[in-house]
Amino acid sequence: MSSEAIMPPYLTPCFCAKTRSQTNWRQETGNTAGDWCPSWSPDASQIAFSSDRDGDYSEIYVMKADGTSQVRLTESYMSDYFPDWSPDGQQIAFESDRGEPGYLNFDIYVMNADHPAPPLNLTRHPAEDRWPSWSPDGSRIAFASDRDGDFEIYMMNANGEGLVRLTENTANDVWPAWSPDGRRIAFVSDRDGNTEIYVMNADGTGQVNLTRNPSEDGFPTWSPDGRRIAFDTNRTGNFEIYLANVDGTGLANLTNDPADDRMPAWAPRLTYTISGRVTDGSGNPISAVTISDGAGHTATTDGEGNYTLGGLAAGTYTITPSKSGWTFSPVS
Repeated sequence: MSSEAIMPPYLTPCFCAKTRSQTNWRQETGNTAGDWCPSWSPDASQIAFSSDRDGDYSEIYVMKADGTSQVRLTESYMSDYFPDWSPDGQQIAFESDRGEPGYLNFDIYVMNADHPAPPLNLTRHPAEDRWPSWSPDGSRIAFASDRDGDFEIYMMNANGEGLVRLTENTANDVWPAWSPDGRRIAFVSDRDGNTEIYVMNADGTGQVNLTRNPSEDGFPTWSPDGRRIAFDTNRTGNFEIYLANVDGTGLANLTNDPADDRMPAWAPRLTYTISGRVTDGSGNPISAVTISDGAGHTATTDGEGNYTLGGLAAGTYTITPSKSGWTFSPVS
């Protein structure tokens, strides 16, 4: 038996850039306004982004992954930037300077992703709190703040409590991005004289410069397997999207054109399930049959002969049943 888990489109970096005649490039929004800061939903079905299409100020929008059904989520007289989805897809964190009495500055807000109620201000601090990044387990949000004089990376619980400072130096540390396993955070720092991509442990230890180049490097985003980081850089004269291994090796220019290409957003890796039922020649269910997919995953049929193999990457699998004392046809 052969079963296939289908890979959806766009499991590649989604660039905030104009479309050119290159393979696998596509313009998602297509209007004369500015659309930027793309963020994929956890199920890869939607993209949140910022746009000033409805006036002088940026608002948060959501669209389907193919660019259709563009819906405005926020409406304020100030600017809303850098949306980031919660891992369960229910909420979106973002930064806004929409202002409340005594807080006419950027704060970190959270709103529901569908039919949003008024956003909740999580930070409520007179300093600038910017660039939220949700942890993979949904329990924490990393962000940058200049509340101690210069921008540093902070972490708080998803309800705004439990604030912890992760970096401490006289430079600016900004744009945090959690690794998929929640163990590391990539960020941008100008501590070496220009902006570079750094990686540290989630507790702030082990800070390492990955890029080490005199150009400007920014907006890091992790690959779903946590092995690579995409970022934008102007090391060739204009901004391009580059890719590197998490140790800084294997550097590659992905865009390589005369336009400015910025703010990469990597689509999440989806997993799939294969399910079926095992019966005898009379159609009676067979329980306790071991099902193998040829890739190391197994399942056992229940009392109704049903099985489910979950957590599969996209691909084609050969399903093989086995049970002591039984012969199956076909064997796979």
